[in-house]
Amino acid sequence: MERKLGFIFDHNKCILCNACVNACNRAYGNLNWRTLVVFPMEDVKTALSISCNHCDSPKCMEVCPANAIEMGEMGVVRIRQEACIGCGFCTWACPYEALKLNDKGVMTKCHFCYDVLIGGKGIPYCVDACPTGALAFGWVEKGETDVDYLPPYEITRPRIVVKPPEKGKVKAKILHQKKEENYLGLLAFTLGSEFTLGYALLKLPYWALVGFLLPLLTLLISVGHAKRANKFYRVVLNLRTSWLSREVLFSSLSLPFFLLSLLYPVLYYPAVAFLALGVASSVMIYMLKSRPSWYNVDTPVSFIGTAFSTTLPIAYLLGREPLLLPVLSLVLAVEVLSSYLAKKPFKARLSLNVASIILSFISLILPELIIAVEILNIVSEFSNRVGFYNKVLYYGLPKV
Repeated sequence: MERKLGFIFDHNKCILCNACVNACNRAYGNLNWRTLVVFPMEDVKTALSISCNHCDSPKCMEVCPANAIEMGEMGVVRIRQEACIGCGFCTWACPYEALKLNDKGVMTKCHFCYDVLIGGKGIPYCVDACPTGALAFGWVEKGETDVDYLPPYEITRPRIVVKPPEKGKVKAKILHQKKEENYLGLLAFTLGSEFTLGYALLKLPYWALVGFLLPLLTLLISVGHAKRANKFYRVVLNLRTSWLSREVLFSSLSLPFFLLSLLYPVLYYPAVAFLALGVASSVMIYMLKSRPSWYNVDTPVSFIGTAFSTTLPIAYLLGREPLLLPVLSLVLAVEVLSSYLAKKPFKARLSLNVASIILSFISLILPELIIAVEILNIVSEFSNRVGFYNKVLYYGLPKV
């Protein structure tokens, strides 16, 4: 097995002096690349010093749409700051909270004091500052993190060796909940593209104009998620591994086809195909093991369900086709079931979708009631998506 550089930490030698953290912050501007997590254990305390683990399977590098993260020959994972667009998707994929935005909107993290090592000027500042040898580094064949206070090893295969306390047991939580910041543009784009897909598939009135204008508008809104919008063009540079790159490319490719289909109806087919690939890519963006509240069946069901729950009522209102209503009811029922299986709060989803199902069948007699069904479905999808971003369950650094 190939050996690469990795950090080695021994709980039994750590005296909780914080010298490693202070040395890193002095050298790199108080960005807190390294953290000292303190754990009480009965009558004593212990601590874990941790930063970027330069993982063997760095998900941050995989998801980065701008190809701004790279792994060198020694296994050191670095960010090319001139290429970063500040979108923050790498932070979603990292279960160790290792990546930090600086005041210029550029992502940063530990780079193993690369310039110091390569230049033969010394060793990493954090290691050099540790007075007891608790924090060390060296050639590591495989990370050893057989402890229950770090995220599951298989997510990123971190190249760090942790020697647990010889006495006592560390008790800490690694699953946390938070609200995703700056998500409104993402919410608008996901809901907008999903609605457009269903609208185009059903060939509802002015589908070509809707297919061009709505994704274009919501895509422009979502650009604000990147801190460096002037470099947003780089978002499609990692088609090999980044679902974000694929989402933007496929969704963007659908736009000219929708527009040209006003003149050449046959272009409807590539337009819908590209948009469908864009929506599928949207689903995959969120299927991250580092975020269990997203990595479940409810994410694809919710995203695809939106395409039909918000457009089938319109189709029924315009065409009065009774067979559309059982299909709509099935979509709404599957959404409720998937929320339940994913162990998400689903009372609001249940109430809105059941009411929608009941009203949709009554609309067989009173067709105008389908308008109320459409309103209920929009509210259900919008509130569910807001909860999707507002209550994110994620793996992170241990907390007592």
